[in-house]
This record gives sequence, structure tokens and C-alpha cells, in this order.
Amino acid sequence: MASQVRLFISAGPDQEPARELLGRALAEFPINVGWVIKRTPDVDSVAESHVFVLLLGVDITAPVGLELYWARRTEKPIFAYRMETNRTPAGQVFLQETSVLDWRRCRDLAALRRHVLADLSRFLLGNTERYGITVLEAERLRVFIESLEKAAAEPDSGQPAPKPAGAGGGGVILAPGKDEPRGARLIGDRN
Repeated sequence: MASQVRLFISAGPDQEPARELLGRALAEFPINVGWVIKRTPDVDSVAESHVFVLLLGVDITAPVGLELYWARRTEKPIFAYRMETNRTPAGQVFLQETSVLDWRRCRDLAALRRHVLADLSRFLLGNTERYGITVLEAERLRVFIESLEKAAAEPDSGQPAPKPAGAGGGGVILAPGKDEPRGARLIGDRN
């Protein structure tokens, strides 16, 4: 049976708009996969996650460093994104000390969204059996990645960041048909 994708987003409070944007983006993902999203501060959930997403803005705050430590210790795939901005001294030191990570630079939230969606799509393509990705869904993911790469080459649309409305606080995004136990049926279903 297909597994839900357990995603952990580690970021300081200055990255709240980014978490909000990513929560909404996952809800609009081109295929039906169930997402379980956990976020800072929830160090215990790092070990249960399948993918660790690290966001760095102006500064680094606790417990982001500890969450990263646990992600490395439990050998999670780590997707690290840093906004192009001036950093505090602590943020600069953190970036230097984590230079072994494959940091993706993002000039704005639109670029962050494209990078994260493309990276998660590639992750799913590399784990099709675990997450129950069909051949048609895999092709949809490939087309989606191409469209994200094409959008990156186009001029910026200048859209403002979304106002926080709850999607960035973590949660579960269900995938109809994949999240129901075998043999389950709705009450009142006549079949």
C-alpha cells in the first residue's frame, strides 16, 4: 500500500510566509499523494519524516540547528534553500558551517516555490513504488518539472507573498483513493 509523504519543514520565524506558500503549493501538487507536514519546533517529528526541508532567511533560530542535526543523523534527504538576503552574523556562521549542504539560492518566494516543487517531484520520481506513483503520474511529474524550469527562465511576475492563513502551520493533505485503507467504504455507500 502506498505511503504518505512525511515532510518536515525547518525554518525560523522570519520564514513564515515561505512555509505558508509551500503549504499551499503542496495542496496544489499535480498528482494525488498524501502529505503529512510537520514543522519547527517539533524535533521529535524529524526522525519520522521522509524528507527534510531547510529554509534560511535573515537569521537562524533554535531549534533549527538541532532539527538539522537529527535529519543528518537519521539520514533523511535534505533539501536546503537560502533566500538571497543579508544575514545576521549567526545566519552567516550557520551558512558557513553547513556549506556541505547543497544549498539552493532563491531570490524570492516564487523561486523558492519552483525549487521545492521540482525537488519534491524528483524525489517522488526516485521513489515511485514507495509512494504508489503510477506511470501516468510519473509522466505528469516530468511535465510538471519541465514547466517549473521553463517558468524559472521567464521574467518575474512580481506577485506579492501570500498572507498567512493557516497552511504553513503543518498538517495533512489527503490523497483521495490513496489514503483509504483497503476494503474501506463510506458509510451509506450501497456497494
